Amino acid sequence: MIDGIRRDIEHRLEQLLAEVAKLRGALSALDGSRPSPRSSTRNRAQPRKRAARPAPAARATPARSGTRAAGGATRTAVLEGLARSGEAMTAGELAAVTGLGRGTVSTTLSKLAGAGVVVKADRGYRLPASPGQ
Repeated sequence: MIDGIRRDIEHRLEQLLAEVAKLRGALSALDGSRPSPRSSTRNRAQPRKRAARPAPAARATPARSGTRAAGGATRTAVLEGLARSGEAMTAGELAAVTGLGRGTVSTTLSKLAGAGVVVKADRGYRLPASPGQ
């Protein structure tokens, strides 16, 4: 029963994070600037790593649940990870911080770079400098 409640809460949290990403995108489109890292609240719940089935001893990576994240949740988690660090990060470093798969993070970073939301650094990706920096 507790596992069911936990899954329901995690599912709702993913939906809310996706809605946050949509709202930030709308605000960004309205004022023509990217969302400020300072606009995020300090006590906001962070996306949690999904519980994996116990892996056999020989298995190198944890098993994935096979469920898809709510639309925009991955993008939000990646952008929040970069904003919190304030530095360039590789896909592997962001994957460790967000609990997402490295491949997922890498694909998301490539798409964000193509859209101009993040920029390629010497090593990894970073958020673009704001006009005052």
